[in-house]
Amino acid sequence: MTSRRLGGPPSKAAERSAPRAPYLTSIDSLDVTEREKTDSAPTKDAGAALDVEGSGVQPPVSDRIRRAFWWLERFAPAIGARWAVELWCTPPVIESSLRMPPGVPPGEPLEAHWDGHRIAGESWGEGPTVYLVHGWGGQRTHLGIFIKPLLQAGYRVIAFDLPSHNESAPGALAPGRTTLIECAHAVAAVIKEHGPAHAVVAHSLGSNATTFAASYGASVGRLVYLAPMGDFPLYLDLFAARHGFGPRIRAGLQRQLERRIGMVLADTELVRVGAKAGHPPLLLIHDPDDPDTPYTSSERLADSWPGSRFIATKGLGRLAHFRLLRHRPAINAGLEFIGPASEQQTAEA
Repeated sequence: MTSRRLGGPPSKAAERSAPRAPYLTSIDSLDVTEREKTDSAPTKDAGAALDVEGSGVQPPVSDRIRRAFWWLERFAPAIGARWAVELWCTPPVIESSLRMPPGVPPGEPLEAHWDGHRIAGESWGEGPTVYLVHGWGGQRTHLGIFIKPLLQAGYRVIAFDLPSHNESAPGALAPGRTTLIECAHAVAAVIKEHGPAHAVVAHSLGSNATTFAASYGASVGRLVYLAPMGDFPLYLDLFAARHGFGPRIRAGLQRQLERRIGMVLADTELVRVGAKAGHPPLLLIHDPDDPDTPYTSSERLADSWPGSRFIATKGLGRLAHFRLLRHRPAINAGLEFIGPASEQQTAEA
């Protein structure tokens, strides 16, 4: 039985004894079981949709940081909020060892720029363009499994790194930091510089950034979203729980974050942003077991998005958020939704 001192910070012994999810460094090592896709699956309630540890892919927060936030919550919440917003805007390095799948040749290097900031990427093939947009803490290799079949279908494929990720430069913030809004401007800049999209395949926060880019006027075509992030107030609660601070720092974090992105967090909700984007054709794919992004948010998004399709995978387990990137039925569903390039060219003729 673990104990915690009442009225003081968590004891080192209690925190050492608390179970933690394993820290994974490469999804190449995952045992991914392919299952048939289904249009229905059991739904978790909103409160159970996410947990503090999530999938365990991100490294755990150290006891030293949690104890520091415990003291700052009580004696210096303004300082704690300033520290928290810097941590919030720092993408983790997830699966940096992940490489392109076998059979994918090196792409042609390309760049795009927004407000003087450089975005690095690669291009393959010729034809109508499909863009691949990774999630928070990811990199352009994460959606690499789509490249070969899209090339075979007659598309040009462009994958790139979001700001402060992998080879791309930071935006206006310090190196190693960025925000959803900066990522959205980067997506819009890449599409503007390299041509309109026939489709965009996006994972996690990449889906949210793509929706914002569409609301800015980027030509996104058809959208395939794999486990998009939910609404940010929930993530603030989880961030507070992981880092060991309470309502005073959390409130300050929200205020500072809203100043940094230039809008209230309610205006980042995908239901609202999708309406501003004009509801392009959308396929949503999500697994109810995903502990990192709420399945229920995708259900609400599908209900609010006219003409959207929603596919629930089933049985991907605690690592569903990343297993989805190698889940063959989900990938095939995305490719089918995009369709062969010849169909688009025939329709245009």
